[in-house]
Amino acid sequence: MSRRPDWLISRSGAISPPTGSTSHSVYLVRVERGTSKRSVVVEFADSSAVVSNGYAEEVTRRYLGDDEPPQHLVVELSGDVRIELGPLEPVDDVEGDPPRHASDRDPQRARSHRRGSSGL
Repeated sequence: MSRRPDWLISRSGAISPPTGSTSHSVYLVRVERGTSKRSVVVEFADSSAVVSNGYAEEVTRRYLGDDEPPQHLVVELSGDVRIELGPLEPVDDVEGDPPRHASDRDPQRARSHRRGSSGL
């Protein structure tokens, strides 16, 4: 059986800190492998440290060979990286098929909501 290809970083950028976070520097790193896409949140505990998209990507790179990247990483004051929220859980499909994830499913259209209609 051949090894799966690594995840690739497609883009990254600063985002607002998640609710409850004490960090001021937070980045979202988007990764993809084939048609699968994931998001990795990278939080920096030391707001005085020099942080950037590149540093967030560097922190994420060490997980690109994993079957699933973690969803949320925190870079501690010491520089150590802690996994705040691990990988997505697989969704069982047909026996014999490779495991899928909820985020791999085909996109669904949202219901349209019109002003003034009750939807009935």
